[in-house]
Amino acid sequence: MARLIPWLIGEMTGSEALRSAASRYPTPTNSQAVAALDAAWQPTYDADAAIASGWREDMARGFLPPDGILPRMRLLAWGWTKPGDKFKSPNDKSWWSKRYQYPLWNPLETYVSQLEAHGMPVAFSWDDDLASGNAALLSYSLPTVVQDDLPPVNEAPCPKWLIPPGRMQMPIPNPECILKDIKKRVEPWKDIIPPGPRQPAARDLTWLILAGLAVLLLTKDGRR
Repeated sequence: MARLIPWLIGEMTGSEALRSAASRYPTPTNSQAVAALDAAWQPTYDADAAIASGWREDMARGFLPPDGILPRMRLLAWGWTKPGDKFKSPNDKSWWSKRYQYPLWNPLETYVSQLEAHGMPVAFSWDDDLASGNAALLSYSLPTVVQDDLPPVNEAPCPKWLIPPGRMQMPIPNPECILKDIKKRVEPWKDIIPPGPRQPAARDLTWLILAGLAVLLLTKDGRR
């Protein structure tokens, strides 16, 4: 049976419990990342449903499916980075003892703190056996990752949001994906640009505008 640490249950808020776990595991392994993500987030609905229920739009879009960072963070803990990758085996002890290569505690603290600030407390129940890489518990966690996390990420392989490294920093819009999305939207209009010597200038101006929009979005996100 999984061991839930008593000092992380009932006696603290979710953010306090999360900070306690972070201080205990300052350089988390992949199995500790799975435990932290499972404790902080349960994928019950997507961003649209969350917004309809009262979530802030930037929080819902930045953290939740289909484009938010939490599903991708858990996939990364399982060794999946891009379509075609395979998940690590629950029995792969070398992987589960390896350090998680992405920001973990800061984005999770931001997520939990934002929920609490808007009247939505999180019960952060840390599972010590899962964190230690228990193969049976990892096997129990894997189906949720495959069924809930993978499909929306597979459908949009370009991550629209980047995992923020800073404390209390919201997810960062990915400028590469922003430009790809804007280019896709602008593409149908290219045929109305008059041919001739002015066409290169028009195209250059279009991309200058697109780059400016990407920078503006990043700057706006950084001021939150």
